[in-house]
Amino acid sequence: MIDYVNTAYRFFGSISKTIRPYFMDIKNDLQRASMSYTLEEYISTAIFTMSITFFIECVLLAFIFGFFFNPIIAMFLALTLSTTISGLLLFLFYTYPAAIARGKEGRIKKVLPFSVSFMATMASAKLSPIILFKNIAKFKEYGEVSEEAKGITKDVEMFGMTLMSAIRRRAKRTPSKDMRELLWGINSVLASGSDLMVYLKGKCEEFMNDYRRRIRKYSQDLSLIVEIYLTLIITGSIFFIVMSSIISAITPGLETVWIQTFIVFLLLPVVSIAFIILIRGISPTE
Repeated sequence: MIDYVNTAYRFFGSISKTIRPYFMDIKNDLQRASMSYTLEEYISTAIFTMSITFFIECVLLAFIFGFFFNPIIAMFLALTLSTTISGLLLFLFYTYPAAIARGKEGRIKKVLPFSVSFMATMASAKLSPIILFKNIAKFKEYGEVSEEAKGITKDVEMFGMTLMSAIRRRAKRTPSKDMRELLWGINSVLASGSDLMVYLKGKCEEFMNDYRRRIRKYSQDLSLIVEIYLTLIITGSIFFIVMSSIISAITPGLETVWIQTFIVFLLLPVVSIAFIILIRGISPTE
């Protein structure tokens, strides 16, 4: 992957530097998504991938369309379709870092109350703040929060930054608003010499109250989704199968077996999987 990015930058680095001002919003998304590319490298990779895709699509589609249309129309269709697909590919490159950042933000939100509770417990033992982050970084159960803490620890121990500088740097890069507020708060507490344990306990209570609210909302949403699933999908499918069987018995020659087979063995499983994905997506827990 590194060789691919380097090759892309070698070909399109100068172009990416020229158009860089038009893609500045991607720079923050790359940092928040923890993607280790510079803005120029990412733009170059996008252009390089689009160019290769466009060329391959033009040749392949022109060859396929050549069997059905004259060469001019086939080439026109190939160029049009290739341009459209390349445009969609550019859109995917443009939105991908933001989508990754939103995913990280959601995962942080799910585990932040518990990680802050753990930090508050450690702070009550009067441990050094850097020890708090080092211990959090060791707990893989805290997922993205552990990664954020690991980044702070790495900046301090490997790059020689002060703890407050590392916290400020991570606060600017984290995709989570809650995590950002927590880190800025810790930075203010350390700067003022206040009691870190008191601050962390207060934030823990705040995050736990929000977590309980999201659990209650999830319970209500889950009840509604289950009712919709049972009423519209299960009951509706059974009703349709029964009615179609009666109609086929009254009207000879009307084939309903294939429709019923499609509903039972394809539609119902696909819809059920979609509901499962929906439920997992709105869940406030891991």
